Formats: sequence, structure tokens, C-alpha cells
Amino acid sequence: MTAFLAFLNAFAIWFYIGGVVAVLFGIKMLLDARRAARTTLFTLEQEQASDRAFRAVLVMAGATLLIAGVAGINAFVTPAVPPPETDVIEPTAVPFTPPVILPTATRQPTLTPPPPTPGPTARPTAAPRPTTGAQPTAPQQPQPTPTAPTEATTVEPTAPSQFAYPAPSLNTPPNGDSIGSNNIQFRWGMDPFGNQAVPVHLPPDQFYRVLVTFTSRSKNAAAAIAVCTHESSVDKRSGLDVADTRSDSLNSDYKWNVVIVQAASQAACLSGDFTPLSPQSETFTFRLP
Repeated sequence: MTAFLAFLNAFAIWFYIGGVVAVLFGIKMLLDARRAARTTLFTLEQEQASDRAFRAVLVMAGATLLIAGVAGINAFVTPAVPPPETDVIEPTAVPFTPPVILPTATRQPTLTPPPPTPGPTARPTAAPRPTTGAQPTAPQQPQPTPTAPTEATTVEPTAPSQFAYPAPSLNTPPNGDSIGSNNIQFRWGMDPFGNQAVPVHLPPDQFYRVLVTFTSRSKNAAAAIAVCTHESSVDKRSGLDVADTRSDSLNSDYKWNVVIVQAASQAACLSGDFTPLSPQSETFTFRLP
């Protein structure tokens, strides 16, 4: 059923064009039949013209019913059908404790003093012969050259990170996906290995701030939709509906990203009065054909 509705939604314009062509063809058949009925004098040819006129009316009625049926299904049935659930098995939510990052003490390098510089070796001199009235003089020892002390190098400790959470990883819709349903669900937080990297539920003073941007046709400028939530997913029922902007978005192209913030209330989060608790996630794109 979902595949049939998606097929009708994707190829609705071709059904409309085919229906209009069939109606025009039926009108031509009807005019030809009426013209033939007026110009002929034979009863058999008049009956054939009546049959062609009846078939023309059937063709126009069938084409009209086709156009009305496709338009009614896209307008009333498709929005009422819930989006299909993904087959991803969500792991049991585990309370997330933000890591406490402490500065790491850096050990001071131990300096080895340089070896002492050897002084010049005194060569012994021959003792002079004693003379009458003269005292022998002792040879002078050379003084060692003093070595200047080396100053110790001080290494500053590394500053801790300013964020309490890592950047959320985006999951659904995937990057560059083309979505045919209006009920889009945004999910994030699961890493490529299926682990929950950020909390499923945030405390009351912390929010996931989801930002969806697009180019507005009417304003010829960038436009944005912001939503603040405590959960790691959001959809039309929980406050994020992009279907209203579908006709105003240029080429129906959208971008979205998520950041964890701390704010006094949801209104403060939406107005931009918040403190970021994580880096901004990478930006994904999607399209509503």
C-alpha cells in the first residue's frame, strides 16, 4: 500500500497529463461523430456515428475519473498514512553520564648536569738546585673553570575541553536522500557502530536544537526552521513540519544539523539565548520531490 501511494505521489503529474490528453481526444471524437451524423443521410452511418459519440463520452468520463482519483488519493489518503517504521532495533537506553575531564599533570623533565670540564694537567717541573739563601717555590695549581647552571623548562598543563558532549551524529534522513512522504522523522545520536553516543533524553535545562534551512522562493533569501527538544528524534507530531514550506522552497532542497545547548527555557533556546554544550554536527541535505 505504501509503495502504491509513493508511486502515485511521484508520477501524479504524468497521470494528470495523460488524463487531459484523453479528455481532449474524447472531445475530438465527439465532434467528429456529431459532424458525421449531421452530414450523412443513411441510417447505418448515423448509428455508427452515435456509437462513436458514446465511446467518446466514455473516454472523457474515464479520464476525468482518473484525474479526480489521483488528486483525491494524494490530497486525503497519502497524508493520513503513517510513515513506515525502520527495521533498526534500538538498544536499551542507558543513562548517560557526561565525562569529567581533568587537567593532566605533566612531569617535569629531569636535567642531567653536564660532565665537569677537565682542567689542564700540570706538568711536573724539575726542582732547582738549592742555593745559599734562596727558598724553593711550590708550583701553582690551575683553577677549574666554573660551569653556568642550566634553567629548568616549565611545561604548562593542557586546558580541558569546553564541551560536555561530542557532536551528535545524524542518522535519518540520510545525507542527500529524496523523501516522497510529508511525515519526515529526524533521528540522531547513533554512531556508525550502532552505539548511542549522546543521551536519548536530556535534563530539563538542556536541549537538542535542530535547525532546518532552505532558500525561500517568495523572499529570495535563506529561511530557517528551528526546534528545541529533549529527545533524540523529532517529527511532525512533535513540532517539526517542513511540508508547509514545500512549495516555497527553491528546488525543494533542505539542509539540517543538530547541536546540544543549555538554556533557561525552550523559548530561550529558540531565540538563541543558550550556551553550547557540544560542537555542531555535520550538515546533511535532503529533498522533497
